[in-house]
Amino acid sequence: MDSIKKNISSYITTSSPGERVSVFGCCLGSFCVLLMFLNLSKGSTRRSLWTDRLCKLNIIVIGVSLLSTKYGIPLGCYLAIFISGLDVIVCSLYCLQAVYSLLLDSVKTIISAFLSLLIAALAFLYGQALLETVPGSW
Repeated sequence: MDSIKKNISSYITTSSPGERVSVFGCCLGSFCVLLMFLNLSKGSTRRSLWTDRLCKLNIIVIGVSLLSTKYGIPLGCYLAIFISGLDVIVCSLYCLQAVYSLLLDSVKTIISAFLSLLIAALAFLYGQALLETVPGSW
């Protein structure tokens, strides 16, 4: 993990801003395309619809910002800066919701396993008590 951090930090310090825009923009666009393909298999849910829209918007904005940096028009980058901030907020909220859901599902699973084990133990004890009350040798 440290080597990845060192590679990224050395790339950030040694490359030009235009080069970083191109590389990070292409990476972000690739992740958006991958996310759109992954959402195709899920069907049409509410989450996949807004994710698809956000990914399509990201791809368009990335294309516009890459063209604006290539031709030296800084006005085209303002929308990309706004969408990048929106991405940070939306993806952070999605991450928090996923962690919350994971924790809540884990707690539900632990409680469910405990209750199932409790029911099994009570059923065992009940069966044993019934065996002791029935006449005959067991």
